[in-house]
Amino acid sequence: MRSLRLICFVVVFTTLCAFGQQPFLSARQWTALRDESSGAAPYENLRYLTGLHRVPATVEFDQAAQFVLHRAREYGLADAHTEQFAIDGTKQYGLMRSYLAWTVEKARLWEVRPQHLLLGDWETDPIQLADYSHSADVESELVDVGNGASEIDYSGKYVRGKIVLADGVLARVQELAIAQHGAAGIVSDMPNQTTAWSGLDTTVVRWGHLDARQLSGFAFMVSRQTAEALRSRMRSGEPIILNAHVKATVGPGHWTVVTATIPGTDSAAGEIIYSCHLDHERPGANDNGSGCVTILESARVLAHLIDSGQLPRPKRTLRFVWGPEVEGTMAFLATHPEIKRRLRANIHMDMVGGDPFKNKSIFHVTGTPWSLPSFVTDVGTVFLDTIRAAASGYAAGEAPADAGIVETRAGGQGTRNELIADVTPYSSGSDHDDYDSSTIAVPSLYLRDWPDIYIHTDHDNLDQIDATKLRRVALLGAASGYVYASVTAQQLPTLLPFLTAQAEARLANVFGAAQQLVDDPQLEAGAAWYEARNLVDQTLQRERATLHSLVELTDGPAVADADGAKALGDQAAGLQKWLDTQAKSREAKVTAPSAPWAADSAAKRIPTRVGEFGPLTYQNDNVLLARLGKERYAKIKLINSEATQLLNVRDQSELYAYEIVNFVNGKRTVGEIRDAVSAEYGPLPANLVADYLDACAEAGVIQWR
Repeated sequence: MRSLRLICFVVVFTTLCAFGQQPFLSARQWTALRDESSGAAPYENLRYLTGLHRVPATVEFDQAAQFVLHRAREYGLADAHTEQFAIDGTKQYGLMRSYLAWTVEKARLWEVRPQHLLLGDWETDPIQLADYSHSADVESELVDVGNGASEIDYSGKYVRGKIVLADGVLARVQELAIAQHGAAGIVSDMPNQTTAWSGLDTTVVRWGHLDARQLSGFAFMVSRQTAEALRSRMRSGEPIILNAHVKATVGPGHWTVVTATIPGTDSAAGEIIYSCHLDHERPGANDNGSGCVTILESARVLAHLIDSGQLPRPKRTLRFVWGPEVEGTMAFLATHPEIKRRLRANIHMDMVGGDPFKNKSIFHVTGTPWSLPSFVTDVGTVFLDTIRAAASGYAAGEAPADAGIVETRAGGQGTRNELIADVTPYSSGSDHDDYDSSTIAVPSLYLRDWPDIYIHTDHDNLDQIDATKLRRVALLGAASGYVYASVTAQQLPTLLPFLTAQAEARLANVFGAAQQLVDDPQLEAGAAWYEARNLVDQTLQRERATLHSLVELTDGPAVADADGAKALGDQAAGLQKWLDTQAKSREAKVTAPSAPWAADSAAKRIPTRVGEFGPLTYQNDNVLLARLGKERYAKIKLINSEATQLLNVRDQSELYAYEIVNFVNGKRTVGEIRDAVSAEYGPLPANLVADYLDACAEAGVIQWR
């Protein structure tokens, strides 16, 4: 029996290896991509990048950019060059205000009394100085203000001219301690992003960021272990005198972006763009050195195979971009509207190399938001499943290393583990937010690790990186980009039935959630019925649009996806009948569901986008806050604390806000936008949508028809 099971497994595994990548690539194409991909090359490139403190608009960021440029040229990419974009704190790139540059010559923090201890040194460990710290030469007492992000933390404490110890959000501590109470600087042990492992390692030092637009102040970052030792001594009555010396300037400068291409055969067919963010603290191995070296490896693989004739040159150009997170993307697209118009799909990598057994991460293929349905996620999912099956077969000892896509060919630094991965809905937080936003509308395949217990700390180093994983993700990225660049209308008869089957499976899965909505005791029976039907209706629209996105990319016949659209419509109609039966069994007082906003005249209004392109929040800018001011911004119901309980257990205000604006197309009413975001994230009152759009209108982002 054991032999029989083994034979069956080998047959299934061999089938997956031969056909798992279909219908998008042939076995020959897949094998060529798989065998050419390397984990050793990106691992060694990452070794160099982790030695640089890559804060945007700094000397070491530009050194990193020059390294990437050198590699791009070495790998045979075309038109490889850097571009610089001026920044001064006010210059606009689309909707985004530029930030400021930062130059540091030296920075040290000493305890001078009663002990003589070095607490921080920029020269040896630059993460210990918070970004955008200003020059200072201060010798003063250390005052513990606890969290330091609330006014009550300063009650009864005199901090003017002193250095405060705080663990609150650094920019908020800066605003209160320095700007309002006159403190000279901050020693911070602000905790890292929350995960299940938060606080277990008290030796990590977190990367800190001050608000560059504040005119003075500095902050040194220390570990929780160091901070607690200082607090313990102060609680015992021991005064601690620190000396802080910082020589740094904040002011106008430039962002640097590297770009290169693999030209396609048809310059009118558009471009596929690979993106990542090159900026981060030293070492910044997974976040996001890993993404930068992995798209570089995808580029190397594709350039070699295409130039050598092992892969036909694709129709669409492949473009690769390395720059500061979000800011570089906006500056590049604002400066090159002709490139922005040509873009058809994006592959974005942000943290893709973490060893899951060290940094506790799961690798995610992340879908586009519902406002931008696209087949790009289906392509990435097929290749993820193929790689994952191959990795599992090898880990179980039933497949060779070459089939398992491990990196043991150059020093053996890769693991032999399975690929722990899944497919998730849209999640925000990187450059894909720009591409996926409605005024750019370039669907993104977002590849990411999350969680990562070492993100934004000095422990995010090369030891946490798996060369095998780098190879697998480079393969996934290369294969996906090649499909986006080469797919044609001639393939529609094969691809559309496959994509329809995937859409039918998702629609069936959504039905389970709709059934739960019908019986939701927190909703009145008629409202629950409406929300359940709305979920199925919106999913049907999304899945039909997903099919049509392939037809549009390939310039296929407009009715090419008609059979698939009909099949999905028939399926949805059957699901709705079952929901109606279930709703009526709840003894709803209405015979048919109606929109909760049907009698609201404000919900009938139609907004349309105006002004510059881009989403409304960025790394260092918030469009509504900047244009409306703090007082008006705090009154936006969707964002302020009064709305939090309405937005599920986890506060999803930013996701709702992002999608509300994305669904604005000059045709949808407020009520229809409300229905779209409610299906995606959960039922939301229409008045919150209308109130948010009123704020957008005041800020000049939308106008009412």
